Order: sequence, then structure tokens, then C-alpha cells
Amino acid sequence: MSRCTITCPHCGFSKDVERDPALLHGKTVTCPKCKKAFPFVASDSVPPVPPAQPEQPIIEPEASPKAASETEDAPQHKFCSTCGSQIHIKAEICPKCGVRVAPPRNVVNKVALLVITFFLGGLGGHKFYLKKNLQGVLYLLFFWTYIPTLVAFIEFIIYACKSEPELQEKYPETSTGGIFIVLLVPVLLAIVGILAAIAIPQYVAYRQKAGNVAASTALTTCQQRVSDYYMDNGTLPMDASQLSCQAINGVSLYYLPIGTDDYQLISFSEHGNKAYLVNDNDVEVVEADKAQIKEELTGEVGVELLSPGFYFVK
Repeated sequence: MSRCTITCPHCGFSKDVERDPALLHGKTVTCPKCKKAFPFVASDSVPPVPPAQPEQPIIEPEASPKAASETEDAPQHKFCSTCGSQIHIKAEICPKCGVRVAPPRNVVNKVALLVITFFLGGLGGHKFYLKKNLQGVLYLLFFWTYIPTLVAFIEFIIYACKSEPELQEKYPETSTGGIFIVLLVPVLLAIVGILAAIAIPQYVAYRQKAGNVAASTALTTCQQRVSDYYMDNGTLPMDASQLSCQAINGVSLYYLPIGTDDYQLISFSEHGNKAYLVNDNDVEVVEADKAQIKEELTGEVGVELLSPGFYFVK
């Protein structure tokens, strides 16, 4: 029976078959390696079939345990991206087709992995790089506990002790998209911190100003009521039933009668930082330190009357 050699034009795989090349000429065959179909073209000369030789037992040297373990631990071969031939893992040029072997896409780079783990490990940057997105999210959620930072430091030591082929075998694909998210988190935190540093003092100042205005307004309104009462009755209010003033928005307002012809009004807001005083002899409202006035009132009216509201103090 005739014998011919079929060579795949796609991957270069060759195989000898016991078929008449004239019968196979022009027919479509399928490569058993790359699974691609192509038409078979018979060559002019078909090499004769060599006589069968009795198989001789091949005695191979026993591999040492160390060499066997090294072969099992790390891959020693890869495939050419052009012709599909199996070549050494460190080869840069395919010896069969002569084309420079392009490195696989998204392959783990040990240096990049160590740098990301060291600087962004506490935020889960290395997990996003290794496409462990769920673990990366957990690192981001709990980075403030410093536990992810400790775990990342241990992982950094583990990665440093492994070779790059071992890392590539364990993590066959990487991603850089999640790293941008990790880098964006500190930037967002910094922006929020800057905005908070600007907005919080402004808010506190605005709240203090609003509290001071409320306290001053409550005092002048109550002063007008005391004047109206005096015009109608010819005497100052001497009892709580004779005078009632409004103290809203956290304002504390105190009316202190001094004899039958003099009085003092004191007001301050729980949100403000100033106290306001006026008496019958002074028309203008006097500003004072809120803390000092509260300290003086504590001994006179008690701590329980320092809360917001109107108080007629005898």
C-alpha cells in the first residue's frame, strides 16, 4: 500500500498515512492538531515506505527526584503563536518558522505584581490585577481596619518567593482596569477631605451667625413687650404670669426683675457663641461671651434652666 505525508499549512503539523496520494489529491482533510480543514495536494514524488524495523526497547535514564519535581512545578514549554509549534518557554524566536514569539497578552508580570501589592495591597489593588474582583472589593470595604494591609504584606512575601512562570501558571490572566478604580479611591478621599475642610468651617460659622441673630432678635422682641407692659400698667412685670416671651430656634431667654423699676434681659443660642444683655437703663444691646454668661447664670438659676426656652427669674 502506498504511503504519503500530510502537512497542515496552518500549523505545520505533519503525519504519515498509508493512503494512495492520488486518491487523496484534491480532497479536504482535517488537521488533528489545529482542527482546521484544507485540500490535500499530492507531491510528485512519494518516498517509499521503509521496511518495518523491530521495535527496540528504549532505555531512558532515570530522572532524579529533583529534576522531576522541577519539571512538574514549572512549565518548560509554550506554543508559537504563528505556527503552533511547541518551543522552550524562554525562547524568543521560533526555531521552525523563524518568527519572534510575541508574549501572551495579560500575562502576570512579577515586578508589576510586587509593586502593586506593596503600594496598593491594602486597597486590594493586587486582587483586581489578578482578576480576583470580589476579594478586591472586600479589601476596599475593610481597608480602614488595616487587616487587608497585613494580609497584603504576607501575600507580597509569597509572591516574591515564587518564580514568574509559577505565577503565570497559577494566574493565567490579569486585568488592569480594576487598578484604576483603586487609584481613584485615594483621589476621591482626598477631594472629599479638601471639600470637608472648606465646607465644615463655613457651615459652623454660618450656624453660629444664625444662632446669634436668633438670640438677638428674641431679646429685642421681649424688650419691646416689657416696654409695652410698663406703658399699660405703669410698673414692670413682677410675676411670670405677667410676661411671656417667645424663645425659638434653640434660644435661651431670661427676664430678671431688679426691684420695681429695673430689669435685665439675657439671651443666647445653643448654636451661637455670643450672649446678649439689656436692662431698663440701657437702650443698646450689649454683646458678651456666651461661656462667661452661662457660668454666671449657673449659680443664679441652676444648670437645669440653661436649656432653650423663656425663663422668668425672680
